[in-house]
Amino acid sequence: MLVGFEAALMLLFPLVIGVAIDGLLQQVYFGLYLLGLLGGLSVITGAARRLYDTRLYAVMYAKAAEQIVVQQRNCKSNVSVTTARTNMAKELVEFMENSFPATIDCLIGLAGTLVVVWLLQIHVFVACLIATCFIIFIYAWTSPRTLALNEGANDESERSVQVIADQAIPAVRLHFRRIMQWNVRLSDLETANFSISWLTMIALLLFSVVVTIQNGVTSQGQVLSILMYVFGYIESVVALPLFYQQFLRLQEIANRLQPK
Repeated sequence: MLVGFEAALMLLFPLVIGVAIDGLLQQVYFGLYLLGLLGGLSVITGAARRLYDTRLYAVMYAKAAEQIVVQQRNCKSNVSVTTARTNMAKELVEFMENSFPATIDCLIGLAGTLVVVWLLQIHVFVACLIATCFIIFIYAWTSPRTLALNEGANDESERSVQVIADQAIPAVRLHFRRIMQWNVRLSDLETANFSISWLTMIALLLFSVVVTIQNGVTSQGQVLSILMYVFGYIESVVALPLFYQQFLRLQEIANRLQPK
C-alpha cells in the first residue's frame, strides 16, 4: 500500500512543477505551496515504507535460510550446495525488499505517465506505445538466453565451497574463471538490450520535443510537464527490463530451491 501511494505521489511531481512554474510567471504561489506539500508527503511516505520493509524482510530472510538448511540436510546435500542456496535465498529476499518496490513504482509510473501524456499530447502518447512494444519484443526474444545463462552461473556457484575446500589451486582458479565467464556473458547480453532500449528512448525524446512545440503548446509549464513525463517514462521503460532480468534470475533460483 505504501509503495503504491509513494509511486502515485512521485507521478504528480511533473504536473505540479508545471503548475508551479505557470503560477510563478503570473505571481501566483499556490502551485509552489502545493509542490512543497507534495515533497513533504513523499519524504514521510518513503521513510515509513523503508523502516517497515527493513524489519519485515530481515525476519523473512532468517526464516527462509533456516528452512533451506533443514531442507538441504534432509536431502543430504553437501555444504557447498547448502551455502550457495542460502545465498540465493538472500537474493530473493533482497529483491523483494529493494527491487520489487522499485518495480511497482516503475509500473505505476509507466501507466500513470501514459495516461497523463495521452491527455496532454496524443502524438507523444502513440510514440510511447510504439517504443514500449518494441522494447518488450527485444526482451521477450532474449529471455530464453537469459534463463540459460543464469542457470549455468548458478550451477557453477553451487560448487564454490566444495571446490575451495577440496580442490587444488589450478582447479579453484578455473572454477572462478568459469563464474566470471558466465557473469560476463550475462552482462554482455544486458548491455546489448540496454543499448537498444536507450537508442529507442533517445529517438522518442527527440520526437517528443519537436512534436510538443510544433503542435502549439504555448504554456511553458505544460511543455516542461510533458517533457518531464516523457523523461520519467523513459526512465521507467529502461529500468523495468533490468528488473525483469532480475526476475528471470530469481525464477531460476526459486525453481532450484523447490523441494525435490
